[in-house]
Amino acid sequence: MIYASKAAEGPHPNVKSKGDRLRRELEKITSDAEADIQYLNAADLRERTARGAKAVAQLVFSETPMSTSLGEGYVCLARLDEYYHFITSENEALRLELFESNVRDYAGSTSVNTAIGETLKSGTREDFWWFNNGVTIVANAAQIAGKKIVIRDPQIVNGLQTSHEVYSYFQAGGQHRDRSLLVKIVVAPESGTTRDRIIRATNSQTQLPAGALRATEPIQKDIEESLAHTSSYYYERRSGYYRNLGFHLDQVVSMARLAREFTAFVLLEPHTALRHSEALLLDDKHYQHIFSHRHDLDLYRLCLDVHTRIRRFLTRYAEDKPLLGETIENWLYPMACMSAYTLTRLRQPTARDLLHIDLNHLNDELLQRMAGTLDQNFKSALRNNKARGVDRIARTADFTSRLRQSVVSQSRYHIER
Repeated sequence: MIYASKAAEGPHPNVKSKGDRLRRELEKITSDAEADIQYLNAADLRERTARGAKAVAQLVFSETPMSTSLGEGYVCLARLDEYYHFITSENEALRLELFESNVRDYAGSTSVNTAIGETLKSGTREDFWWFNNGVTIVANAAQIAGKKIVIRDPQIVNGLQTSHEVYSYFQAGGQHRDRSLLVKIVVAPESGTTRDRIIRATNSQTQLPAGALRATEPIQKDIEESLAHTSSYYYERRSGYYRNLGFHLDQVVSMARLAREFTAFVLLEPHTALRHSEALLLDDKHYQHIFSHRHDLDLYRLCLDVHTRIRRFLTRYAEDKPLLGETIENWLYPMACMSAYTLTRLRQPTARDLLHIDLNHLNDELLQRMAGTLDQNFKSALRNNKARGVDRIARTADFTSRLRQSVVSQSRYHIER
């Protein structure tokens, strides 16, 4: 039995008492009856919705799978056409849900993918698996039944590029010619760290964008889902996913972009957003401050909205008056930081304070004033040290401190508390 509600916390004691009585009454029906009741709150319902439907798939193998006594898993060879049937639906569309736990999407016509395609098309009698690392599948359960292996909730965590090339090959009329693919199937529990460790290990041999191996973390999935439901942004936690689906690049937000904008607006460190490379910004030290379940998910959308407004303003502003340094980023992140003070009217705004701002107040009049203040501070810094240039000035913590003091001390911004 399941008792579900949209409550933020667990069930009220009265509800739990009724549940216990119901369970006892049901167990009286027969001597061997067993009853269990689960209480689901809003967080549980959201988690189940994000999880998606469970799937059971069958893979026909060409040779008896090999397994060991250590853990549950299989290694087998599957004919290319049977693997094609495994990754496609009845109408021969690629089953994208099988790749949900992959850290990146199809990379397109790279040299590696081109080589895979050429190997598939090769007319020689050399087997395909001789030249390919194969695919790794994690699952909740796997069982051999005749010449098939039945897999419950399969996720292809490594081998997405190979899978796409196999799919394209057969879509173009390719033939299997008795050639095979190496398939590893690992039964790993949903809870714990085993799945994540398998994903990291099987994807660490190839060069990946900064933060790519974090794509399967719960917070990244939560941000993707939240932005898709509440805004026009598409959070590309898996590199190339939304671009491959044909979404406009202006709507696609990378993990690195969100990290920079959060650092400038919420952490109030525009110099860090400008100075650090993607790799440094997404290392453990900074990552934990940016991507955390302690933050309200609406905060990430707000960061994007603020930067989008400022970016549009600066594009128009630069048409009439060239920006010092001639780079929008040198202005974008400092102005995002300034807006945290001007919109909250607080000297030390917190993340909670930012969630209560009215974004309509970030109008052209306020943006014009902030641009003027930033321009004055750039010019003042340049007079003191012309050799440094705007690029270097904007990347210093000292300039961020001077800019903050300039904003909070000016009466026209009404920052009093």
